[in-house]
Amino acid sequence: MFQVDRVAAVVRPTEKMMSFLKKQSGYRETSGVGPQKDCTVLLIPQFEGPGQANAYIKGMAQAIFEGELASWDIEPSLWPKDRSYSVFSEWFTVEYHSLIYDLVLLEAHLAQMD
Repeated sequence: MFQVDRVAAVVRPTEKMMSFLKKQSGYRETSGVGPQKDCTVLLIPQFEGPGQANAYIKGMAQAIFEGELASWDIEPSLWPKDRSYSVFSEWFTVEYHSLIYDLVLLEAHLAQMD
């Protein structure tokens, strides 16, 4: 298998973010698949443990927060004024997955072997 030397950080909106989204004029779920199921996945560096991964996300929290809001085409004037890490933590949960395989690379490798 072709393991990717990264950690996947899954950014999942909490009920607080969902409540905010549902108040926006253009919000609608597509085929029942909303943002809590089809979440943003970020590839971050490998770390010794979850504390280091959390510290990395903390340093990037405002940019991630703004990226999430922008991805829903929410007018920046409607964004919460406080987009600090503590507010980010109320609006999103982050889970980490360390085993990531690139099946496209495996598929290409297998095709070359034929």
